[in-house]
Amino acid sequence: MRYRSIGDDRLLSTVTWQATLAIALLAALALSLVGLSFSVDLSADALVLMSLYAFLTIYFSFVRPNAEAARILTCFGQLVVVVLMGIALSYAASTVPLPYRDVELHAIDRWLGFDRANYLAFLRRHDGLVSALSFAYNSMMQQNILVLVAAVLTRRYDRLQLYIVAFAVAVTATAAIGCCIPAANAMIYVDRAPTELSTLPDGGHSYFPTLEGLRNGTLCVIDFRSLEGLISFPSFHTANAILFMWALWPIRILRFLLVPLNLLLIAGTPLCGAHYAVDIIGGVAVACGAIAATAWLIHAGRIGRRERLVLARS
Repeated sequence: MRYRSIGDDRLLSTVTWQATLAIALLAALALSLVGLSFSVDLSADALVLMSLYAFLTIYFSFVRPNAEAARILTCFGQLVVVVLMGIALSYAASTVPLPYRDVELHAIDRWLGFDRANYLAFLRRHDGLVSALSFAYNSMMQQNILVLVAAVLTRRYDRLQLYIVAFAVAVTATAAIGCCIPAANAMIYVDRAPTELSTLPDGGHSYFPTLEGLRNGTLCVIDFRSLEGLISFPSFHTANAILFMWALWPIRILRFLLVPLNLLLIAGTPLCGAHYAVDIIGGVAVACGAIAATAWLIHAGRIGRRERLVLARS
């Protein structure tokens, strides 16, 4: 999909705003319904940067209009909002105390032929591969920045806006599915890691105490500085990896970086994210659904625009 006409640019901007506002309102409603709040302690530097961002956005949008600068700044803000609201939705979804489905997810893994013990044993014999998988798995924030920077440098703002819309759809779907199919994770259920510890004996991290606190109602105020992923099924890391590749696919030179990096990211989800193999399949389905939904939203917007033009001329 490539958007070059003024009409298409306006349509894409409208859909991006709609997706951003929708996920923000949904997150606010969800947090209110489940009784969660966030503790935010902003530093002086952060307040200065936020004020500067707001000033520049208003300046280039209204005082001395510069369409390109305003679009870049607006997209940056929208991307930040959908990422933060997506995390907020995952916390709200994790409060629903439905029974864990680890038994079923592990059974599907065995039916698929995935043996977690063999997977981990293989990785223990290949330290270099473990390092590569960990690097790729922890690259999500850097890749979000890459989407923004690459889109700006190549002036493919359409790809950035499509990514924002698809991200909002994918993270909302992930939260909704995770709410209905909660799971502890493979590290807790299969590996039998301690359930009461956030920092494990081997130095690893477990989000299970946070998840349990949300489910039993003892954790109602979330420290903004300690946000973490809480949903096992589907794997949002997998979904986001596919969205990264899709968003920047038209920029050919980046394919040689993004494809291997994100395949490593996906391969590392059982290790670094304690996911089941079926979580990966769920993440792929979420990404494909989000891409299809984004295309449908744009198509529906075009049809609506044509109908309004016909009515205006009649």
